[in-house]
Amino acid sequence: MLYEHCFPDMVRLCQWYSTDMDAAAALYNAAMLKVFTSIKQCKDSETLMPWVRRIVVNTAIDHCRSSFKETVYPVDIQETQDVFVDPDIYNKISAEECMRMIRELPVNASLVFNLFVMEGYKHEEISRLLNIPVGTSKWQLNEARKLLKQKLKVVNQTKSYSNVS
Repeated sequence: MLYEHCFPDMVRLCQWYSTDMDAAAALYNAAMLKVFTSIKQCKDSETLMPWVRRIVVNTAIDHCRSSFKETVYPVDIQETQDVFVDPDIYNKISAEECMRMIRELPVNASLVFNLFVMEGYKHEEISRLLNIPVGTSKWQLNEARKLLKQKLKVVNQTKSYSNVS
C-alpha cells in the first residue's frame, strides 16, 4: 500500500533525475527497496512521507553522482544576462515541455539545477553531496540557466510564429 501511495509523487520526483519514464521507475523501485529495508528507522507516521522523499532524493543523487563528470570550473561565475526571455513564454509552455528541456541539459548541469532549484539545496550542500568544488556547482547552475534560457527563446519564437495567421 505504501508503494502505491507514494508512486505518483515520488516517480514524478524521480523523473527530474532520469532520462525517461523507465529510468524513473527503476530509480523509484531502488529507492523503495531502501525504504522497505530500513522502515523501522522511521519513528512515527507523521514523518513517514518526508522520510520517504529524502530516501528517494538521496537514491537519485547517488545514481546521478556516478555519472557526474569531474571537471573543475572557476569560482568567479557571473550570472549570464546575454539571453533575454520574453516573460510571456511562461504562459505558452507546459510543465511537460519544461521537464523535457531540463532532461535535455547535460547531466552535470541538470543534476545541479535540480538540486538547487527543485530541492532547495545550497551550493555548499551540493558540493558536499557530489564531492565537487562549490565553484563547479555554481558554474553548472549558471550553465543550466543559460541553456534553458536559450531553449525558452527558441520555443518562444516557434510559438509566436505558429500563432500568426
